[in-house]
Amino acid sequence: MKKMFLVVLLAVTVLGISGCTNTSNVFDFILDEDYTEFVTMATSADYPPYENIVQGEDGKNTVVGVDIEIAKAIAIALGKNLRVVHKGFDFLVEDVRDGKVDFIIAAMTPTPSRQLIIDFSDSYYSEETVSQVVLIHKDNVDLYQTIEDLNNASVRVGAQTGSIQAEFAEIFTPLATAKIIQDVNELFSNLDNDLIDALFTEGPVADAKINDGYSDFIKLELTTLEGYDGNAVGVQKGNTALLTVINQVIADLNEQGLIAEWLVTYSA
Repeated sequence: MKKMFLVVLLAVTVLGISGCTNTSNVFDFILDEDYTEFVTMATSADYPPYENIVQGEDGKNTVVGVDIEIAKAIAIALGKNLRVVHKGFDFLVEDVRDGKVDFIIAAMTPTPSRQLIIDFSDSYYSEETVSQVVLIHKDNVDLYQTIEDLNNASVRVGAQTGSIQAEFAEIFTPLATAKIIQDVNELFSNLDNDLIDALFTEGPVADAKINDGYSDFIKLELTTLEGYDGNAVGVQKGNTALLTVINQVIADLNEQGLIAEWLVTYSA
């Protein structure tokens, strides 16, 4: 059964045989014509390499990334097609809690406050495999050589609303002026245009952006991270049946090294 699941998954992922139809913020992936139902995932698709909206070969927008591939694998394990709903990051937990969607995958950390509201899977990334960084512009590398150099009232730091990185900004740079907003792309543009001095984000996200037009950014890596337990899938409280399937999929994907491969592919 495990081998059959992986063969089907690789066919969908590598050969690209899944169809995708969409509206402005909803993307449907037909993973198998025999499937009659959809499982619905919520994400905030502005965070490559995890999830990002791009133009497909047909000229229409689609959503791609590591988290989308994991979601496809979960859908296949459930025998369903996949529906991806793109929303603001700080709406995602409430949507799962209220049953509007089946699960979240959005590079989300299972913080204690979130665990009070929804349940989380095993981590599919951990502190050991995914770094947390602060980005600065190369023009300021002499000013900000360490994280401590950023902890100053004259420094402007940025992070995404509701993210673990916003908490890191408060922990590591409490004296700095924080700009916490929803749109990650706007934050990267702000750093590029000198509207902020530093940006808290994940290493793979930084790498993807550096490889996609922001080559002037320099990474400072965070260490001694408290409250960071990697990234996990969120489900409604008490949905143990779905959580069991998701945990098995994560274990299978990590055993085959597929998540690590996707991270490289979508960071390029």
